[in-house]
Amino acid sequence: MKILIATFMLVFLRGIQQQNVIHRYFWLAAITSYAIAIAEVAMLLWVVSKGWSSVPMVGTGGALGVITAMYIHGKYIKRY
Repeated sequence: MKILIATFMLVFLRGIQQQNVIHRYFWLAAITSYAIAIAEVAMLLWVVSKGWSSVPMVGTGGALGVITAMYIHGKYIKRY
């Protein structure tokens, strides 16, 4: 479950970051970079300890993360 949440956050933040860059939100992009670093290190540490059996959790977390990022950025962040 930790892997799913970490991957969700990593992909969610990368999706938000992509939108921040496209829309030139400089401060949000800078802040999001640090959050991405935290999520990436957490995800990598847990995946390395779990191995190939973590693939379903990584895939599910990634799919949910990118869909949520697209929805959140379009509905809330882009408005302001």
